Amino acid sequence: VTSKQAYAYLNGKMNILQQVTRLVKANDDKQIPEKINQLQQEIKNLQKENESLSAKLANAEAQSILEQVKEISGVPVLAQQVNVKDMNQLRNMVDDLKQKLESAVILLATENNGKVQLAAGISKDLVEKGLHAGKLIKEAATICGGGGGGRPDMAQAGGNDPTKIHEALKAVESYIEANINN
Repeated sequence: VTSKQAYAYLNGKMNILQQVTRLVKANDDKQIPEKINQLQQEIKNLQKENESLSAKLANAEAQSILEQVKEISGVPVLAQQVNVKDMNQLRNMVDDLKQKLESAVILLATENNGKVQLAAGISKDLVEKGLHAGKLIKEAATICGGGGGGRPDMAQAGGNDPTKIHEALKAVESYIEANINN
């Protein structure tokens, strides 16, 4: 780039540099890299804090739904819609509940961005009686217009129809009655 175009090009770059200087609240353009590093570190710290608070909220919710355990064909069952932000938290909540309940079938669902996320966990003693989290989750996910699967003790799935979450959670009852070997 030469002549007037070179001047216009450099003038445009200077304008951008001045905007960045104002945005990062730097005294001059030499402070920009340092300010950006500070902002990135602050973002990382806030993300860690957010993760920690989200985990604490999920633990509190897990504790509160423990009272919702029902018995179906002699099997302790916890099938609930919960409020978590992603599949990772949903799986962690299922693991936490499995440890607290020792013997149970757990099916949790959440809605995120118009999509359904499901996670199921079945304690070892009930897996030995013929129950399979992967098969349970497949039935529940199909109701919600999705699919998924997993191991006998832990499974996850997704779906597209949040209006069917309640129906999917009720499917655990018929699944247990049809598959439990006493």
